[in-house]
Amino acid sequence: MKPLAPALISEKNKVKNAPIFLYTVHDYDGDGHNLNFAAYDVDVVFAGTTYTRFPIAHEAISENSNGQIDSLKIRVANVNRQIQGYLEIYDLRGKQVDIITVFSGYLNNAAYKAVDTFYIDSVTADQNAVEFAVSSKFDVLDVTIPQRKFIRSFCGWKFKGTECAYVGAATACNKTATVCRALGNYSRFGAFPSVPQQRTYVQ
Repeated sequence: MKPLAPALISEKNKVKNAPIFLYTVHDYDGDGHNLNFAAYDVDVVFAGTTYTRFPIAHEAISENSNGQIDSLKIRVANVNRQIQGYLEIYDLRGKQVDIITVFSGYLNNAAYKAVDTFYIDSVTADQNAVEFAVSSKFDVLDVTIPQRKFIRSFCGWKFKGTECAYVGAATACNKTATVCRALGNYSRFGAFPSVPQQRTYVQ
């Protein structure tokens, strides 16, 4: 059992004080950027980071007989397709996810928090929700085959990487077919336009 600050314990035990859950997906794009969400009705600023309000929740965090947290699921609404957009561009498997428990009375003190760290094992999505299966340990030997996703709209190659092979003057690409054609590199487009638009992702 991880130790908690006395003030955090006091807040937790108050009958009318519900915790605020914050979520960070680390380095989602491979360039060091994070996704930060708050399961709250307004944006939350904690420890200098803004967590955007979002319909997100996770299963109850419980420990096994060895005092360890094995795995759980995080469910995110997919109504506006924002999270689906990230899935179409980035492979989130193996990415670190922190679930941070805070309370409104201590948002100005970064020491008063509880952090549980997980790693994304798999992702499934439909038109209503995205569900992340996460575990407390990242097993690098547990690799899903095939590793490449079949996506119709977004190129899976790294811009100017070996597979992309673009050598022109452009400095950025949004990975869509439209831009790839404009750059004269559509023959290297790393997506699958023939894949049906209505689908479920299984990573």
